[in-house]
Amino acid sequence: MNLAQSMILGIVQGLTEFLPVSSSGHLVIASKILGLRSDIGFDILLHLATLLAVCAYFAPDIYEIIKAFFSNRTMKDPYFKLGIYVIAASIPTAIIGFSLKDIFESMFSSLPAVGMFLIITGILIMLADRFGKTRKGIERLSVVDSLIIGAAQGCAIAPGLSRSGTTVSTSLLLGLEPELAARFSFLLSIPAIIGSSIFKSKAVFTGMGHVEFAGFIAAAIFGYLAIWLFIRLIMKKQIKGFAYYCFAVGAMSIIFGCLVR
Repeated sequence: MNLAQSMILGIVQGLTEFLPVSSSGHLVIASKILGLRSDIGFDILLHLATLLAVCAYFAPDIYEIIKAFFSNRTMKDPYFKLGIYVIAASIPTAIIGFSLKDIFESMFSSLPAVGMFLIITGILIMLADRFGKTRKGIERLSVVDSLIIGAAQGCAIAPGLSRSGTTVSTSLLLGLEPELAARFSFLLSIPAIIGSSIFKSKAVFTGMGHVEFAGFIAAAIFGYLAIWLFIRLIMKKQIKGFAYYCFAVGAMSIIFGCLVR
C-alpha cells in the first residue's frame, strides 16, 4: 500500500463511518478497486482515527457526562442518564458483536454479501423516514430503547450494514428526536470502537509508519466533517437520499461481485 492508497482509504473511512452508508462495506469495495488485500490492522487503525473525530466533536458532551458521574447525580440529570444508557446499550452490542464476529468476518471479502447488507441499510433508512414520527427527548428515553439500539449496533458488525444507519434508523423508529438519535448513535460508537480496538490492538500497532499515519489523519479529518454534515442533514430530515445511495451501490456490488467470480 502506498501513500495515496492509504489516504484514499482514510478518506473513505472518515466519510462513511458516520454517514449511514457503511464504512466496512466501502472499505471492502475501495480495497477491491485499488487491488489491495484486506488488512484488519489498518482497518482498525482507521476506526481509531474516527474515534478521535467523534471524541473531538462531542468533547463537551463527554465532559458533562464524566462530570455528572463524579458529581453523584441521579437519573434526573440528562447527562448522567445519557451516560448510563450509553453503557447499557453497549452490553448487547458487545454480546452480539462477539457472538457473530466469526460468522461475519468471513463475509468481508464477498462483494455480493456487502451489497446485500447495503440494501438492508437502505431499507432501514427508508422505514425510519416513513414511520419514525413520534418525538422523544432525553427525558423519555428508556433503558429498553437503549438496549434495542445497542442490539442494532451489534448487528452492524456485518459488512455493508451501516453502524450509524442502523442505530439512527432504530432510534427514529423508537421515536427519538432526530438530534438525540444522532447524538446517542455517535456517543454509542465510542465504547464500541474502543472495545474492538483493544481486542485487536496487536494488529493495529504492528508496522505503523508514515503511510499508515497519513491514512489515520485523513480518516480523522473527514470523520469530523462527516459528523458535522450528518447532524445538519438529520435535523433537516434529509437522510432519505442515503437510502437510494445504498440501494445503488449495493446493487452494483452484487452484480460486480457475481461477474468477477
